Amino acid sequence: MTKNKLLFFGIILIFNLSCSNDDSEMEEIITTDNFNIENYHGIYAQYAFNLSLNFPDYGDNLIKFEYDNQNRIIKRIGNVLVANPASGIGGVLHDSLYSDLVYLDNKIYIEKKIAPFGGLSAVPENGTTITLNNNRMIQKITYEEYNDPQIDTTSYTYANDKLISYIKTSNNTTQGSNWEFRNFEESNLYYTNGNLDSIVTIHSYKPNFTEYTVLQKKETKIFSGYDNVQNPFRKLQVFKETFNRSLSKNNFTEYKKTSNYYNYPNNDFYQTPTISETYNDNFQDWNFAYDENGEWIYNEF
Repeated sequence: MTKNKLLFFGIILIFNLSCSNDDSEMEEIITTDNFNIENYHGIYAQYAFNLSLNFPDYGDNLIKFEYDNQNRIIKRIGNVLVANPASGIGGVLHDSLYSDLVYLDNKIYIEKKIAPFGGLSAVPENGTTITLNNNRMIQKITYEEYNDPQIDTTSYTYANDKLISYIKTSNNTTQGSNWEFRNFEESNLYYTNGNLDSIVTIHSYKPNFTEYTVLQKKETKIFSGYDNVQNPFRKLQVFKETFNRSLSKNNFTEYKKTSNYYNYPNNDFYQTPTISETYNDNFQDWNFAYDENGEWIYNEF
């Protein structure tokens, strides 16, 4: 893979972000129906870092897709250009940013790219490899040049045709030492009437020189305000910013994220930790518009 660099006045590119109840209405995560979404307005995606998006008048602010003759996505056009967080500018969708998807056997290879514009000519080296089994995503390995750690692996578990849990792991090493840490994000998913109700994630790490695992944080994502319209994002699980929307039968209009932190007495990690009060991290809501047939107009805002 060619190593690319991005230099543009400090601007970086951000391309993003087991339990279940007894519900059995959930469809397969990657569906095999004939519907192919052509585009959607960027406001309905969920990007990392609680990103505040700006939608300029000079563009349509749409994320667009191209398909091959087997109805597989081969290109996603549009992503977010983000200034330094200290600038307060937030992010802007730009159609010069895109992702290519290549299919080989049971794998999908995704690379984020750029069509040069305004002095920008490259993006950080990156790559995602997704492994499928029975038309479902079972593993994702992601490399991002600008992240530390740079490589993470996510494994997915299903039951009754529903995604019920996934775990993301990665390693990082302390500079100037032999200290290595294995990081874990273990997520359990809960459904009600075929719709994602919540995702509860436990963040932890294990140093290579100890026998204990340190609990850090419990993060809860809550999805609500569902409509009764079939989900047009149901085939977009492979993209991080539409992953949450892809999992449900219908479409959520409210999202909330909370956190609790684990505290160890006297920083003694052999002890049982206590957990903090709940902190409200983020809340989003959307006012959907519908056409005369009651279908969600997801390519307008």
